[in-house]
Amino acid sequence: MSLPELSINRHVLAYMFSGVIVLFGLVAFRTLGVDRFPHVDFPIVSVTTTQRGANPEIIDASITNIIERQVNSVPGIDHIQSSSTPGVSQVTITFKLQKDIDVAFQEVQSKVSQVVAQLPEDADPPVVAKVEADATPIYWMHILGDRTLQQLNTYVSNTLRRQIETIDGVGDIRIGGLRERNIRVEVSPERLAAHGLTVQDLLDAFRNEHVLLPGGFVTSQTQERLLKLDIEYHNARQLQNMVVGYEDGAEIRLSQVATVIDGMADYRRLARRDGQPVIGLGVVKVSGANTVAIVDEVKHRLDTEIRPQAPAGIQIKPGTDNSIFIVQMVEALEEHLIAGTLLAGVVVLVFLRSLRATVIIAAAIPVSLLGAIAVMYFFDFTFNSMTLLALLLLVGVVVDDAIVVLENIHRHREHIDPDPRSAAIEGTRQVMFAVLAATLSLVAIFVPVVFMGGMVGRFFSSFSVVVVFGVLVSWFVSLTLTPMLCSRYLDVSQKHGRLYAAFGRFFDALERFYRRVLEAGLRRRWAVLTATVLVVASSGLFFSVLGKEFVPDEDESRFMVIFKTPLGSSVEYTNSRMQLIEEVLYADPTVEYAFGAIGLFQTAQANEGLVFVTIAPRDERDVSQQEVLARLRPQLAQLPGVRAFAVPTPAIGGQRGEKLQFAVRGPNLQKVGEYAEQMRARLGEIPGFGFIDLDLLLNMPQLRLDVDRTRTAALGLTSREVAMAANVLAGGVDVAKWNDEPGDGERYDVRLKAPEGTFQTPADLSKIFLRAAGGELVRLDTVARFVEKPGPARIDRLDLQYAANFYNNPEIPLNEAVAHVERVAGEVLPLGYSIKLLGSAREFAQTMTYVTTAFVLALVMLYMVLASQFDSFLQPLIIMIAQPLAMVGGLAALWLAGDTLNIYSMIGLVLLIGLVAKNSILLVDLTNQLRAEGKGIGEALREACPVRLRPVLMTSLTVILAMLPAAFGVGAGSDTNGPLAVAVIGGMLSSTLLTLVVVPVVYSLVEGGVARLRARRAAVA
Repeated sequence: MSLPELSINRHVLAYMFSGVIVLFGLVAFRTLGVDRFPHVDFPIVSVTTTQRGANPEIIDASITNIIERQVNSVPGIDHIQSSSTPGVSQVTITFKLQKDIDVAFQEVQSKVSQVVAQLPEDADPPVVAKVEADATPIYWMHILGDRTLQQLNTYVSNTLRRQIETIDGVGDIRIGGLRERNIRVEVSPERLAAHGLTVQDLLDAFRNEHVLLPGGFVTSQTQERLLKLDIEYHNARQLQNMVVGYEDGAEIRLSQVATVIDGMADYRRLARRDGQPVIGLGVVKVSGANTVAIVDEVKHRLDTEIRPQAPAGIQIKPGTDNSIFIVQMVEALEEHLIAGTLLAGVVVLVFLRSLRATVIIAAAIPVSLLGAIAVMYFFDFTFNSMTLLALLLLVGVVVDDAIVVLENIHRHREHIDPDPRSAAIEGTRQVMFAVLAATLSLVAIFVPVVFMGGMVGRFFSSFSVVVVFGVLVSWFVSLTLTPMLCSRYLDVSQKHGRLYAAFGRFFDALERFYRRVLEAGLRRRWAVLTATVLVVASSGLFFSVLGKEFVPDEDESRFMVIFKTPLGSSVEYTNSRMQLIEEVLYADPTVEYAFGAIGLFQTAQANEGLVFVTIAPRDERDVSQQEVLARLRPQLAQLPGVRAFAVPTPAIGGQRGEKLQFAVRGPNLQKVGEYAEQMRARLGEIPGFGFIDLDLLLNMPQLRLDVDRTRTAALGLTSREVAMAANVLAGGVDVAKWNDEPGDGERYDVRLKAPEGTFQTPADLSKIFLRAAGGELVRLDTVARFVEKPGPARIDRLDLQYAANFYNNPEIPLNEAVAHVERVAGEVLPLGYSIKLLGSAREFAQTMTYVTTAFVLALVMLYMVLASQFDSFLQPLIIMIAQPLAMVGGLAALWLAGDTLNIYSMIGLVLLIGLVAKNSILLVDLTNQLRAEGKGIGEALREACPVRLRPVLMTSLTVILAMLPAAFGVGAGSDTNGPLAVAVIGGMLSSTLLTLVVVPVVYSLVEGGVARLRARRAAVA
């Protein structure tokens, strides 16, 4: 007994089959999380090492170089990037995607531990950490008010941070613009010298007088007491009275040579919103957690607990919120799902002219979709752009099998067998093979996609899994629920109304027209074949003129402005340039607010900053985000004293958002800089490149201490004492720790430094004195001098070679921009120097290879499946004539819509391989059945093709109309969903219209030739 017959005979069992699928789907629907992208573990490990006070060259030679060479031997590395900035070495190891992140972390940690002894003694131990792709803040809040900046800092660090950290799913907190609390001891060089003291005297005083030691216990026979040896100072007044020396037997207190201030860390960072100083607090989620749920809980806690308890005068304003775009994207796709389902139902209703038949077909949609959602639960997927896009596609696909089954049952009831039960069994039996072939052809297409490499493979694997299981569930439903419902509820009445008759006349006329076209095609087979070849050849033209990029621009209603002032600029100067940028931004009518920051990241310089800009939602403005960026860029480029450029917010955390990123690399840092400048100049002359950011900082003004070692030794001094005196007063040193009493659970640094503005020129360093061996004071400029010489502010490496990183948003297609870069590099760079693509440009180059491989494998898999099912080596080739016909329409539609060839549209083209095969299968399968009954090739084709016209048009139109809302959608996510939908619609249109004629013609030629060949062999035999 076949599956359809079992379902028809035992209808309750058929209900329960579908009921189980629906039950699991509903449970999964309630528990699945919501996110923007599928969770992908990018195997990236970072090694961060700090050495306070070291310049980039020292960091590069003594830390970065050692760590890089050591970890380079770890297997599975894709590339290594590093940066050496003042006091910080950061090495980032990116592994190939198939590398297990936990194994990679352990291997890197083991390698680094082997070279810790080779690092400088005053360097902190290296910190090895996994780099999560989604470890960037999903929600920013801005804290401001009529309080001092120190009070805001203290509230954010000690109170607000702890309240947010306890929320389930929050993995980390990032704070922008924070200047931590410091007890600042601002030493006056003049007063210090007047009292005959030096920096070393102050260091000795703190080491001997500000002391905290472990005390142990004092124990008697009946009790014990904790011995507390806390001899530290716990308020500024007490600290000012600390004795730091003696003059003529009188005590010299700290207040006589310095001012003690309960203040903040050095002024090297700031943050501002709407012209007001703010502290930004960013919430980072645990990897794989539900973004929307976490942000909702953060907002709930802010409204119910945190804001009501906040100190008077402190405001907490919402900032960047990733969940808004995600929710809008999900809502838009849900609307598309509903609209697509309704449109698919309209197609069925129009073609079958029966409300009952429409309901029977529509029943396959929720069952199949809920089956796919249940599978998402077991695979630990979320509702995201990829899985929702797969569900949208399924709306048009899952009804195909049910349509074919119901239409054939309907035809049997109407023309062959009026008995509902036997017609349902026989009608289903006749198309079982075609339905299975069509289902397996789609499944075969997605097998290569599941195993596709690179980032595109990781992103689309969830898409593939959802579609595959949704199609398999729809096949199961079409052979169980659909025939059972048809046998019990399908009404084939002989009496019809006017509307039914009108549609009937239309379809009869359409069938008659198709018969004439088919007859003409079969009479002029070679002419049809020639025209087909010419049409397919035109796809090469469309492919060549289409722009190519990794991902299309997305309108998220937000972007960034990256800006840089000349090397050596102070924070104050950089702040003045940021104010000019804010004036330009606020003059644009679409800008709602801007959050600007200097020194936001650990490796940031005082001359670099970011402005995060939020613009009005897309439905409240009549220009796109890309148009806003286009009109702001020229204005920002004209600002004096700063290089500012607006870029999209990167879709994946930890990367910059520019489309074109590459590096010039080589063995010599200075040469790399020279060639990089030449390349930037040459590329800047090419139309369409615009501003090119070169992240190379080799001309930082530096004062280098040149010690007269002979004179220093003669005075009984050491070079270390000379350097330390300059370091403490000019640079500042954290000399001790401090806590309040009663404390707040935090320990703060005590920072020793001269007041701001004391040292403005090299000549001012003559104010520093040292004590010689004889006790007399010696002015620093008598034993040392400062030489002004530019040097690197940052040293970058790529794959153990020095590198200069380029960032650009070209106005020309990415593939053309990459071709220009490669051409200019070939003309400028000598042997030993090369370029390497990074970011989106690198992924684009790899994606083209991966998609091409997937495309070829999909064709091979489809051929193998069809050959197995039709037991023929030739007929699969006849069926696959539909694929090139679909490619023409897909590429032409992308060109007409102004879209590009990107990962979404390319996946759409791969999808077409399986989608359009269904139509050919329906035609060839019925033709084979009629030939098996003894009919000739021409007669079988003339009978089979008109019979299959209606299901072919129905299945094609359901896919087309299901994807139509996404193709013309204006909601969030439409910029990425649109190209896929456009490619599918264009391919389905061209393939459907041409397949109905071309496939019968090719079938006639091939099978006719085979028949003649067999006849000749039989005659010879």
